[in-house]
Amino acid sequence: MIKYRQLNLDDKPGFDRALQLLQPASSDLTFTNLFMWKHNYGLEVYYDSATDFWILFARPPLPKWKPFFLPPIGAWSDSGKLGGALALMEETAQLEKFPLRIRRAPAQLLESLQRLDSAFTAKEERYTFDYLYRSADLINLAGRKYHAKRNHLNQFMRKYHWEFQTITPQIAAECLELEEEWFNISKHRESLTDEEWAMATVFNHFSELKVTGGVIRIDGRIQAIAVGEPLNQNTVVVHIEKANTEFDGIYVAINQLFVKECWSDWEFINREEDMGIEGLQKAKLSYHPCGFVEKYSIMK
Repeated sequence: MIKYRQLNLDDKPGFDRALQLLQPASSDLTFTNLFMWKHNYGLEVYYDSATDFWILFARPPLPKWKPFFLPPIGAWSDSGKLGGALALMEETAQLEKFPLRIRRAPAQLLESLQRLDSAFTAKEERYTFDYLYRSADLINLAGRKYHAKRNHLNQFMRKYHWEFQTITPQIAAECLELEEEWFNISKHRESLTDEEWAMATVFNHFSELKVTGGVIRIDGRIQAIAVGEPLNQNTVVVHIEKANTEFDGIYVAINQLFVKECWSDWEFINREEDMGIEGLQKAKLSYHPCGFVEKYSIMK
């Protein structure tokens, strides 16, 4: 019987090695993303040395969600190893008495699984699609399509006494202590939303996760925060972006400055999904993505 366990920080080197080989396009497939959302997913993991795969089993705490798997992490292109990992997932599904389902699966995994077994079917999960941008577009905001963004950025820079800083361990600790209406993760666990808990996890383990972050200070006080990390050899993923909307143009500013100051050498920026929220979808589309990372729910 497979013995699943909680994901912990000691797993990071193993995950990073596997992900470096996999070179995923999906924002879900970083150790940081899995670690910060593990409580929301009810995530349990199992490493199978025979296939060199990490199996990711989710038992969400909300009754409306049935158990499912996140994409297994390993060599998707190796049909023998992927088949071995799949057998372990099928064994778990049978023992736990739920239909085999892999959620948030990118097209690359879907194709590999269907080559193994034509019985797999897939349903598009549009609300989980990642938005992909060219970093040069987010930095330069060039051309007519970015005219409004440039205006908002210029107005912000003229109107406020601002400073961009890269997040140090000391600034990460300062973020943890903020008690603002727009950002407050200093509350007791039972008072935190799922998103606040995820952000608190990142800032509590900022150095261990080896992420990169930036803040905008206005008159010395932190008013915007962003955190990201490399996803693959040419793409960075932004995990966190929060700002105080009392300051006009601040979201345009943290978006542009974070990429410009921290990620200008990278070709693409993955800004994650819109979660099916209309306002978030509109905001992400307004930056004119160059593409999407499509994801599917795979069933058998």
